[in-house]
Amino acid sequence: MNILLVEDEILLGETLKELLETLGHQVFYFHNALEAQDFMVQRGSEVELALVDIVLPGMSGPELVAWIVKRYPHIKVVCITGYTPLVTQEPCGPGIPVLFKPFSIRELKPYLEA
Repeated sequence: MNILLVEDEILLGETLKELLETLGHQVFYFHNALEAQDFMVQRGSEVELALVDIVLPGMSGPELVAWIVKRYPHIKVVCITGYTPLVTQEPCGPGIPVLFKPFSIRELKPYLEA
């Protein structure tokens, strides 16, 4: 599976990228939403799953998610956050799941299945 990962915490992002690659996935990792958006303009049709942190520098995770969902409806999206409780029930939009850091591979696995 081709996965877009947008996470500004570098240690977490690199660790998650390595884990996903070990599981056989192709990961396109970016530290902020604007870099991810630039990538998506060029290669968004290749992405099957987007893992997006809610709090990002510049454009927020929910803003990026809304942009992705509008332009690439084929992409499954999951938001990730270390902040609890959430201010709103569905911070990334209706039907977009949220995983709370730290999360296990078991919690992530259902989203990795085609």
